[in-house]
Amino acid sequence: MLRGCSKQTRHVYNPSMPHSVSWQETRIPFTHDSPVWIRPGPTATSPLVVLCHGMGEDPRSFTAHWPRVAALPFHLVAPAGPYPHEIRRDDSIRIGYAWYLYDKGPEHFEQTTTTSVAWLCDVVSQVESKHGFRPDRRILVGHSQGAYFGYLAALGTAKIFSHLVAVAGRLKEEFLTDALGNGGSTAVLILHGTKDRAVSPDAARRSHDALSRAGYPVELELLPGGHGLTPETDARTATWLKKQLRL
Repeated sequence: MLRGCSKQTRHVYNPSMPHSVSWQETRIPFTHDSPVWIRPGPTATSPLVVLCHGMGEDPRSFTAHWPRVAALPFHLVAPAGPYPHEIRRDDSIRIGYAWYLYDKGPEHFEQTTTTSVAWLCDVVSQVESKHGFRPDRRILVGHSQGAYFGYLAALGTAKIFSHLVAVAGRLKEEFLTDALGNGGSTAVLILHGTKDRAVSPDAARRSHDALSRAGYPVELELLPGGHGLTPETDARTATWLKKQLRL
């Protein structure tokens, strides 16, 4: 897998630097130079939050949806998914990113997801080493495809995340049979819009019930709105994390 960050990293953690430090960008090679946005927390041992965007998004736009989470005393890491692809509009073309590929059937989905989970863990390890982070806990916050992926990354074989916030996604039980059979301690918050037409609120309820039966500490909150992120999503995530981490 990866052997090191590129030399474009623009910031190294400094304990004397104020928490208001802005986002910094680095690039980590995979099939391309994947952008990763980083914002250091106030201390080396601050918890670390990984923000996983939805399909076709990028870290720059995704981080703008989380001002209240970003105001908490955390290290923040927002990688672009490792699979780039073109997003075409009538008058423009841009590059978006994905966490997995699903257009060639379930085996290809599982293969690309497994590779992506390993890649994400390697990114986290590299960022922590490069910047001197020593987080006491790690949290994954994912939206849409990032939430689908987040369930697999946080509850599967990686075992590096203590908390998961899954927004507008669904637990793919068929790919987590071991994790659900053996149970786990990862705390999970599921947030879902009551008018979500892309992923039914019933899918969120089923995800909650499956995790609850497996013994995970899980909460479900249905919020007004559809599939997109809202200020309420950010607020509820920040409130839950402060309660969970006793801030």
